[in-house]
Amino acid sequence: MRRAALFFVLLLAGCARDPVGLDLWDMPKPPPTPSLQWLGVGGFLLHWKGEGLLFAPSFTNPAMPPLRVVPDHEKIDRLMPPADDVTMLLVGHGHYDHLLDVPWVMQKHTPKAKAYGSRTVGRILRAELPASRIVNAEASMARVGTPGQPGNWLYSDGGHLRAMAIESRHSPHLDGVVLFDGEVGHVLKRLPTAVWNWKTGQSLAWLVDLLDDQGRVVYRIHYQDSASRPPYGFPPVVGDDKRIDVEILCVGNWDKVTDYPGALLRLTKPRLVVLGHWEDFFGNDINNPQVIRLLDAQGMVAITKANLPADAVMRMPKPLSFIPLPAPQ
Repeated sequence: MRRAALFFVLLLAGCARDPVGLDLWDMPKPPPTPSLQWLGVGGFLLHWKGEGLLFAPSFTNPAMPPLRVVPDHEKIDRLMPPADDVTMLLVGHGHYDHLLDVPWVMQKHTPKAKAYGSRTVGRILRAELPASRIVNAEASMARVGTPGQPGNWLYSDGGHLRAMAIESRHSPHLDGVVLFDGEVGHVLKRLPTAVWNWKTGQSLAWLVDLLDDQGRVVYRIHYQDSASRPPYGFPPVVGDDKRIDVEILCVGNWDKVTDYPGALLRLTKPRLVVLGHWEDFFGNDINNPQVIRLLDAQGMVAITKANLPADAVMRMPKPLSFIPLPAPQ
């Protein structure tokens, strides 16, 4: 614990920087075609055929040093876009910057949603949500080393969305150490307030399909809310020839793991790459985003561009911007 706390302080020692030299994508209004909306940190929202899909949003973002954290309901309500159609809320891991706001979002903004995540994520969420709204996706995740045995698809209630959890790893923060790593071993009665009690749990990447009325795949999305060491988080072989349409990558700590995101992009060959989790989230101003302290964002952009397929585009969005999906193939 003392070592983790020391690393946390060192992590915050640098200064957040203006995104000078970064070609940020800014589309403040939704396009007529299907689109993603980046909510900041690891949060993304999309609407598809009457259903919504939400990757765990984070708006509270307390100022440094955030040793004690509680959800800022007023800020969540002010920034959370309309999402009452969301049926699936996917969580990658249990750190507070991904999970802290989820209980309030589910109670206030996504009344039809179920949360899908690891056992640890579920045990934390049970502090404020009934078991009926939480799905243990860890039990059915695709596991590294078994490409012929993908995980199980989890279907939305409306039938137009499905998601598969994938065994992943959280990138180290400093000196090979993942801060606040580990599991929560029992169902919690109240949300943690100390940052070190928001445990990582089993990290999950996600493969998501958007389905038409006949159940055919129209779009396939691969999502990671943390950089991971290959092959953790890589999409499994699922028995069809559908290409990855959208690859959502995490910029934070990208250079703390080997060959990220190059190895992943060479495998998935996506048509659209979206770079998220690049902005400093300690007491941030969502209208004036700054780059995470000590982060080489330009390096991530350069490597991503070097590994893009010839027909692919890359978007590094501003918070709350919309990113149009490519035309269906």
